[in-house]
Amino acid sequence: MTSIAEAPREPRPLAWVRIALITLFLLLGAASTPWPWSLLWLTVPVALAVTLLLAWRFGRVALAVPLALVAAAGALSFGGAALPPWFTAWTPLAAAIGAWMGMREEGGGPAIGERAWMLAPLLALAAMLPVMPGFTDAIGRLDVRMMADQERVMQTVPAAEIPALIRDSSKQMKSLPEAERRRWWLFSIPNAMFFGMAMLVATGRSLAARFSTALRWPPLSRSPLHRWRLPDLALVPLIAGLTLLIFADRAWQPGAWTLLLNAALGYSVQGVAVVESVLLSRGMPPVFVALMMLFVIAVSLLWVLPAIAVVGLSDVWLDYRRLEPAPQGEA
Repeated sequence: MTSIAEAPREPRPLAWVRIALITLFLLLGAASTPWPWSLLWLTVPVALAVTLLLAWRFGRVALAVPLALVAAAGALSFGGAALPPWFTAWTPLAAAIGAWMGMREEGGGPAIGERAWMLAPLLALAAMLPVMPGFTDAIGRLDVRMMADQERVMQTVPAAEIPALIRDSSKQMKSLPEAERRRWWLFSIPNAMFFGMAMLVATGRSLAARFSTALRWPPLSRSPLHRWRLPDLALVPLIAGLTLLIFADRAWQPGAWTLLLNAALGYSVQGVAVVESVLLSRGMPPVFVALMMLFVIAVSLLWVLPAIAVVGLSDVWLDYRRLEPAPQGEA
């Protein structure tokens, strides 16, 4: 449990305004997403925010929330409702991550790299989607719906008003055989689901931070990007992805690439953090560091990101930031 003796970080009215803006963002996202996916826009961030705050204040008692959500997900999946397990599992996992974050808030809270590692359960679920029962059928329904929506747009919107890029991509998708389109969806949808869930988790944490301020609790921990360092266990998704890609059946290839791509992305961010930390330690102003990194990545994305990922991966063993010279006058 934590104390509420600290002063709030910001005025209380501003916290409520931010809560309203975050809620509006989630409602707009839910309104623009087809059923039942629209549910996740609300259940995932709310479940994470509630369990994070409960775990932070009351400890392991908050674990009752994800357990209750697991029971509810089982009832929805196996009790006659038309919601498959690969859909209902996201919200209980988000609640469990919220409890994990909340119980780590004491003592300074988790660093940004550790918070990224807390998304590992969501990455594991995303990687397993292509082999879960019913997911391939859902991909088939998605393909039919997407092709029908594209055809409807092409027929109702004048050709001059449709950007050339969209027209060309639509023609290319239509020219592909149905089997190839479905296989493309099998590779892309798990990654899109993971990125979407990561965004909703970040939104849920932001919502919890605003509520902690509005309730005059101590602020949730913050961690700058240059402190991003994944724990050593983050190598597991990378190794698992390589193992599945080399030795597993073809059905596991989409999941293998999901693990590999997102693990590589995590180490790319770690590489950026290493470079930023080195530049900051040499006295470069943070604004110039951020602008320089954005410019370099924007103009040379295809080769810079793999190189930065190698830097981030090597940081697991070399730990560059510990090699930085100490400030003058310190031991």
